[in-house]
Amino acid sequence: MDRFAIPKENYRYLIIGLAVMVAGYLFLLGGGADSPDVFNYALFSFTRMYVAPLLILAGFVIELVVLLRRKPIRLFKHK
Repeated sequence: MDRFAIPKENYRYLIIGLAVMVAGYLFLLGGGADSPDVFNYALFSFTRMYVAPLLILAGFVIELVVLLRRKPIRLFKHK
């Protein structure tokens, strides 16, 4: 069988979507308190509350579009 479910050109976008999701999860790291008696306000930073979830959601959207599209996605001109 010579036809794959995903065109070869779309593998690049699969990797990009995965990298966007990993970046979102990395933004969620850190900010824990060293002592349970001390509250750390870094838990509610802008990056953790808004940027990281949006990056994770964007990564899932990229993956969904790439997986459901049968034709190759051509954002860049290949010569």
